[in-house]
Amino acid sequence: MTTNNLKTNRIIQLAAYIAFFCLTIFYFWFFAGYIFYYQEKSMLFQTSVEYLFKHLNQPGGFLVWLGELQTAFYYYPLVGALVVSAEICLMALLIARIGERITTKTQFFIPFLAGAILVYLQTNYQFQTYNLLGILLQVFVFYLIVSFLKRKSSWIPILFFPGWYFLTGSFSFILMMMLLLHLFFSDEKYRWPKMAILILPTILFILISGELLFFESIGELLLYPYANQSTGNQQYLFFALFFAIAFLPALFNIRITLIQNLTIRKISVLQFTPFLIILVFGAINISKYEVKDKHYFEVEKLFYQQKFNEVIAYNEQHPSVNILTGFLNNIALAETGKLTDKLFSFPQSPDARTLFLPWELVGEVLKRGGYFYYSIGQINEAQRWAYEYMVMRGNTPEGIKMLIKTELINGNYRVVAKYISILKQTVFYRDEARRFESFLDNETAILNDSELGQKQRLKTSQDFFVLAENPQANIDLILAADSTNRIAVQYKFALLLLQKDFENVTRLLPLLKTAGFEKIPKNIEEAVVAYSLLNLGKYPEFEGFTVQPETVISFNKYYQIFQQNRNNKQQAEKALQEYRDTYWYHVFFR
Repeated sequence: MTTNNLKTNRIIQLAAYIAFFCLTIFYFWFFAGYIFYYQEKSMLFQTSVEYLFKHLNQPGGFLVWLGELQTAFYYYPLVGALVVSAEICLMALLIARIGERITTKTQFFIPFLAGAILVYLQTNYQFQTYNLLGILLQVFVFYLIVSFLKRKSSWIPILFFPGWYFLTGSFSFILMMMLLLHLFFSDEKYRWPKMAILILPTILFILISGELLFFESIGELLLYPYANQSTGNQQYLFFALFFAIAFLPALFNIRITLIQNLTIRKISVLQFTPFLIILVFGAINISKYEVKDKHYFEVEKLFYQQKFNEVIAYNEQHPSVNILTGFLNNIALAETGKLTDKLFSFPQSPDARTLFLPWELVGEVLKRGGYFYYSIGQINEAQRWAYEYMVMRGNTPEGIKMLIKTELINGNYRVVAKYISILKQTVFYRDEARRFESFLDNETAILNDSELGQKQRLKTSQDFFVLAENPQANIDLILAADSTNRIAVQYKFALLLLQKDFENVTRLLPLLKTAGFEKIPKNIEEAVVAYSLLNLGKYPEFEGFTVQPETVISFNKYYQIFQQNRNNKQQAEKALQEYRDTYWYHVFFR
């Protein structure tokens, strides 16, 4: 290869890396920043030595710990985009350097294809960080071996491989295969003894340690920390990448002369394959991009920050039929006193799952379902949901905070202190831990707090069995104990409205006065007007409230348009679009 050709290759390769890095950052930050938010909220990294030791109970645990350490810094999604993009580009660069060591030629295709596949895998929000780190570490160590370890020093990775297996678990088999193939294609004097020493001690270590140290089955030791769920159920593509990288020395030794010599006007086509890969995978990633996921996690973030009005405003701008989005939005409506004013301004599930999440041992439901109980003042039930999730999935930032808040409200300060000590060992939640610490043994401070005080006052004083499989029934039990619970009253009426039970909506109007409402909420008033029509224009008697004339006029217009189009439901639905947020529209078309 001439000096000019080599220089041209380097310039093209550098331009490809810069483009790949910049576009990857742009995609992860602008399109898929929610990935880092989700992953950071799904675990709680602790800085203590004890937390590290807990991860050293089996091979691969250190890699998981390292992944959790990196994930902790996803607290700032831009940091996550920068770090992940840098790691993927570094891996592509290392693969290219390895290929150059083996073939003495500049590598274009394999490094960028591996990087693009890893970007594609990472776009799934369930793809865990340790998968990326596990692959990167094997490639990095192999690069160090082929670049710097010669003669006697080349025995070091062979002899210490069982220790590397202990640190990185099943991912270490990538390095093992690369070393075996590298030795196989080399002409080293002791390559066969090295290959035997690389394999046999590792097998003995796995067999002996499984029985005596880790008490795990051979299958678990061979696979951990790999798990299908941790790849976002992308196991086929992940394994394809896994084995492709493991067989890199063999792939680089394959000579495809036709492709290598293919030129257009004396320019090698192979030089421009990185740009083609970037374009193809860029288009694939954009098509894979899920707007609904981004919207949901934005809603969840605002919800956790208790910016309830912003949750509502965001959902007004970005309507969603996602059950969990609707569930959190309804809590935000209830907390701001708007649930029965704006219930039908948002998509609702006919089976009321946007109001209540039935008890399920499913991660996403169990993680969030307790917030309904916290909202209406069933503090013990909210605590149970958070505790069960912690037992099943481990600590998370919001889970620990929910446990702290519910135990503070219940006055269990010793238990609170234990949870606060966990939060104080984190990277970014220490300030919140100190704030919670100020509430210990200080009931006055709890009562004066805008959130904790309100929930303590809402807390049901009367004991009863919570019906986790039938959350609707709990509303009646709460109201029987405390009919002034404003949030529970809203949920009761919201359920009746969804069930199209305007008769009971009208019958229970006195509850509004008991709960301190100064006027009839919009959707309830619409049900009352509809009820009056069925009763020949007679309004029910209720003290202290009057039906707004504007609502009656609006209903008369609605009914007139409906009558004009009653023979064609689809036409009627189209003609009544301006009434989509009314109870009347829900009754006829939902």
